[in-house]
Amino acid sequence: DAVLYLVAYPYECSEQLASRILAVAGLRDVLTAFQADGLPSPQEMEAAVTRDIERLKGMQNPDGGFPYWRRGFESIPFNTIHVAHALYRAQSKGFEVPAEMQQSALGYLLNIESYYPSWYGSYTRWTLSAYALYVRNLSGDRDPQKASNLLNEAGLENLPMEAIGWLWPVIEDEAQLEAIRTFVGNRVVETAGAANFTTYYDEQTYLLLSSDRRTDAILLDALMEDNPESDLIPKVVNGLLAHRTKGRWGNTQENVFVLLALDRYFNTFEAQTPDFVAHLWLGETYAGSSEFHGRTTER
Repeated sequence: DAVLYLVAYPYECSEQLASRILAVAGLRDVLTAFQADGLPSPQEMEAAVTRDIERLKGMQNPDGGFPYWRRGFESIPFNTIHVAHALYRAQSKGFEVPAEMQQSALGYLLNIESYYPSWYGSYTRWTLSAYALYVRNLSGDRDPQKASNLLNEAGLENLPMEAIGWLWPVIEDEAQLEAIRTFVGNRVVETAGAANFTTYYDEQTYLLLSSDRRTDAILLDALMEDNPESDLIPKVVNGLLAHRTKGRWGNTQENVFVLLALDRYFNTFEAQTPDFVAHLWLGETYAGSSEFHGRTTER
């Protein structure tokens, strides 16, 4: 349902085009494994990704950045980071991405701080810089020193939770990593079967398209990379699934980042195709059995 939500609408804004690419590329493995009914064919989705990459190519400014709507308008830092993220995910899943387009966007990210308008507050700047470091890291341009400096400059307690989630996989300093683990662990709200993270926002949150569910997904992804044995992981997954409405989350950003986190969850914990028979006993009494052969959405 979340993929259908992102694929079905004729998005034209650079953020929305990037989100659609991220959704299809990020869920390519899951969609292939489950062959879910009701979705466009793999060929249709691949054609949509190719078409959207071409549209974005036509929007890219000479500085490597992306405006909201048309080339020649001001490049927007968040949109540019988000598009660079989409281009990496598409390439990593086998889609063809123009090398010059991708490198030009990464060049913008390398000097992202020089593109911030003067009226951007510290909260906004820190979060954008963290997202840029995260995307650069994915793309092979790891910069742990800059990530460490950003953490020291802002102070862990002053950073938005999503910024911490983006910095987490880039940081190499063990003392900082331990501080992040403790800080994040202290901001988990748990029930018996679910969990989410507490966070706060400021008056410029609209520039970052932030939300609680996106923050949960970003931290879930970082947690799975840092400690895949954590018992918080299935609880955060359950918490995210419980917040769906009509099978999807509240907006494009939530859908994209939740789907990306669930893609990592799938490849980490469910990579092996089921092929077994489960038998159930209640004490000494045999209660039944069920066969599991191949992928299914049935539970």
